[in-house]
Amino acid sequence: MNTINLNNFNEQPIEVQQAVAFYVGYTVNGVQATAEERQTHYEILEQVGLLEPLNP
Repeated sequence: MNTINLNNFNEQPIEVQQAVAFYVGYTVNGVQATAEERQTHYEILEQVGLLEPLNP
């Protein structure tokens, strides 16, 4: 699994930035989201190796 350096966060593609922001908001702050929103962002995180696939 990969890691992300938050010092270089702005250099990441916008899709990755949004997915990371969603993940933090959803998992840490309990932000409400639909299953579709969650799936969209999780797929991006899986593709870049920041999250292990939920359904391998």
